[in-house]
Amino acid sequence: MAKGYWSVSGAITNPEGMGAYISAAEPYLANCGARFLCRDLQTDVREGNAGHLTVIIEFESLAAAKAAYEAPEYQEMLQLRQPHSNVSLSILEEGDRAAH
Repeated sequence: MAKGYWSVSGAITNPEGMGAYISAAEPYLANCGARFLCRDLQTDVREGNAGHLTVIIEFESLAAAKAAYEAPEYQEMLQLRQPHSNVSLSILEEGDRAAH
């Protein structure tokens, strides 16, 4: 089965304010079976304006990635992050979905 991913890019605008979100999100994601593939606070952006933050999180499937994001527990956690960051989060499935 193809893996699912959260792809996050953007900026942390208040690093001190992120502590509560990180403390809640890390164990939540571990309980969801998620695995951090990369976390980078100094992303080498070559094109566009993606921000200094990049996070890629792997899930067992696309359905698991969507369920983890849509869960009421995670939706509450977003309130801890959103005032302190400006990010874009996409959910995608492993594989080449843009092949010609």
